[in-house]
Amino acid sequence: MRILFVHTIGKNKFGGGERWLVNAAAGLRDRGHDVIVGGKPGSVLLEAAGQRRLATAGFNILSDLSIYHIFKIARFIKKNKIDIVVSRDRDLSVTGPAARIAGGVPVVVRYGSPLRSSFRKHSFLLRRFASGIITNTLSIKEHMEKGGIVPHGFVSVVYNGLTPPADDGVYDFSQRFPGKVVVVTAGRLTADKGYLHLVDAVAMLRGRYDGLVLVALGEGKHRKRIERYAREKGVGDIVHLEGYTDDVMPFFRGCDIFVLASLYEGMPNAAMEAMACGKPVVLTDVNGARELVPDGDKGLLIPARDVQAIAGALERLIGDGLLRERMGKAAADFVWSEFRYDRMIDELVGFLQGKLDERLI
Repeated sequence: MRILFVHTIGKNKFGGGERWLVNAAAGLRDRGHDVIVGGKPGSVLLEAAGQRRLATAGFNILSDLSIYHIFKIARFIKKNKIDIVVSRDRDLSVTGPAARIAGGVPVVVRYGSPLRSSFRKHSFLLRRFASGIITNTLSIKEHMEKGGIVPHGFVSVVYNGLTPPADDGVYDFSQRFPGKVVVVTAGRLTADKGYLHLVDAVAMLRGRYDGLVLVALGEGKHRKRIERYAREKGVGDIVHLEGYTDDVMPFFRGCDIFVLASLYEGMPNAAMEAMACGKPVVLTDVNGARELVPDGDKGLLIPARDVQAIAGALERLIGDGLLRERMGKAAADFVWSEFRYDRMIDELVGFLQGKLDERLI
């Protein structure tokens, strides 16, 4: 297959969806398919794709309905003899018509985040231009189908796949925080990640337990707000915002507990990676988290926005080293069994080939 990914997110944005795209594109390329990654010129996404030796193309789509880019992408599809397009949801208003003009090339849309109220506005585009949808959680698939947004069978769940990490060491937190239990979280520093609730929980625990440190990996527009809030709550000295890092795995290997207090998620990649490192996790019970932690043996699920629940789950793990060890092992065994990279690529190839075969019948 000749496959074009189109994902025109902001130039400096690179999160779980973009990481998935680069990994998926590289996996398809390694299976012998010709793959091109299209995104904004000069974007971090295209830079990451280039580092994986993937072919790239610049599409600077500036509006939801750009006639210029519809015809530009249509010409690109024809010139490069593209068989199938994998599109970001918000690019479908351009990629869908472009693929139609280019001869009815199938377009598959990927949704890696929970549906928002604006999703229904895209339902017309999906019915008109999409051949199918890929998502990474059963909860998103069920939401789409139960709501009548798309017909049954239109959505396929392809779980994110773990790639065996390079043995790039363990971050030694004991040098900075001797004798402390280190809790790590990761994600953009924005309100939807629940950082303020997490700070409240840490403040609550400080009065009961002095040996706690919270380290946050990530960057975002609410950094100063979170720092200020931590100071106001009296925990500015034990809440450490490390900023963005290209490689989170050494931090996950070196910590004691991983926590994610998100208000919504798709499939939380950071939690999956922490579990792969053998760490116990505390996750808010939103969207794909229950598929990642199906029972209390592999992690602790708590309600979103519930500061008492966050504090209680952390305290339970802080006070029981054997539980942390046992839960971490169960978590690692589970994710390496169920969320393998080769399985993700197998399922992705099968879905894309199936949509291409439907067109050729």
